[in-house]
Amino acid sequence: MSCLLGENRDIFFPKLSEALHLITFADIAVKYLRERGLEPYLCQSEDEARELVKTLPKQGQWPCLFTISDTTGEKDFEEFFTEHETLDMDRFTNLGIVKNQPIFDAEKIERFSSSINEMKSRKKWEKMEIVSLFHDMIPGFGHKETGKYLDGKM
Repeated sequence: MSCLLGENRDIFFPKLSEALHLITFADIAVKYLRERGLEPYLCQSEDEARELVKTLPKQGQWPCLFTISDTTGEKDFEEFFTEHETLDMDRFTNLGIVKNQPIFDAEKIERFSSSINEMKSRKKWEKMEIVSLFHDMIPGFGHKETGKYLDGKM
């Protein structure tokens, strides 16, 4: 939408209202299962869920294992804008727009670009080097490192 209807540097985001209550992924999964005619069966472990998937669906149930969100990079909640940004909340009914001015620090961009090129040329880098560059470039960048990754939880 922003590519078609936005101006340079506009960022579109969904307007959330009190009428749209946010729900968890676990709640979405439960609603989905019920739409499919299945009742969730809450499991205590991954092994239990894997074992019960062989028998429970025949009984109208589906094994579910819901865990806390504790993987690297996850946010406690999604922020579409901050109080320091200019918003257009009137142009569209269901979308807001963050209006950005083309303000940038040329030295920071050059330092970022040079650092990335240097990593590419040596064909080796550490994750924290890249995270550090982003912290330097983006004020308030909130990378949450837990040492756990989504791949390992799937």
